[in-house]
Amino acid sequence: MPYPTVKESWGFVGWYLLVTLVGGIGLMALLNLLTSQGHQQPYILVVIVLCDLLLLGFLYWRYGRRMMPLQLLGKAPGWLYAALPLLTAAAILVLSLLDFIPLPNWGQTMFERMARQPVLLLLLGGIVVPVLEEVLFRGVMLQGLLRHQRPWVAIGQQALLFGLIHFNPAQSLSAFLIGLLLGWLCYRTGSLLPGIGIHALNNLLASGMMIWLPEVVSSQTSLLDLLGSHWTYAGLVALAAGVLGLLLWRISRLTLPAAWAAAPSSPEPDLEN
Repeated sequence: MPYPTVKESWGFVGWYLLVTLVGGIGLMALLNLLTSQGHQQPYILVVIVLCDLLLLGFLYWRYGRRMMPLQLLGKAPGWLYAALPLLTAAAILVLSLLDFIPLPNWGQTMFERMARQPVLLLLLGGIVVPVLEEVLFRGVMLQGLLRHQRPWVAIGQQALLFGLIHFNPAQSLSAFLIGLLLGWLCYRTGSLLPGIGIHALNNLLASGMMIWLPEVVSSQTSLLDLLGSHWTYAGLVALAAGVLGLLLWRISRLTLPAAWAAAPSSPEPDLEN
């Protein structure tokens, strides 16, 4: 049975927590020795990247014989890569509707401190972290689940866990919805690259706002507040929803990659071996 089974995908969260806790504590202790008191948080992204690398290395050591080769290039057409900025912008506008749900942002202070190191934030938060998270969730987890679970189960499971590991209500819901989109794109194209592109564009935009528009981020100003008109906001979101729907419809017409074209119509037993 390819790694992971559904049961093992929950165990993946446990390994993520363990590596983050043990590795994070050790790395933060090292930062305490190398940096001045109270100046460690801008470098938290370094800790996150190193923990992701440790987790990836551990998974390949522990389950490498059962892991399927990553589908990196797949069959994504050239026009899709050209449309990634438009697709990303449309998804962000539609997800701005989540601003109407009052969710606590436990990471706000940490994000503001990260912005004190703009180069690290753009390079690590905007590029390196998206690549590692796509490899872990849409690569290792989703592409393994697709070998023995129905597509909607595999896509939904990895999106759920992707939302959970953010451990921040303000991020978890949007991460779950983005995880559904990125998982479906990986399934339809057989490629990690479109998801990496969208994830990186989203993170770069968020990082840029934290660096150059900190007053907007710190006050949690919504897009509706910035536009100042309910009708303008509604029209913009409706247009974005139409563009997003059109692009997703066009992607759904692509031939399903051979790697999982024969996905099971009913789930196989969730065996450990």
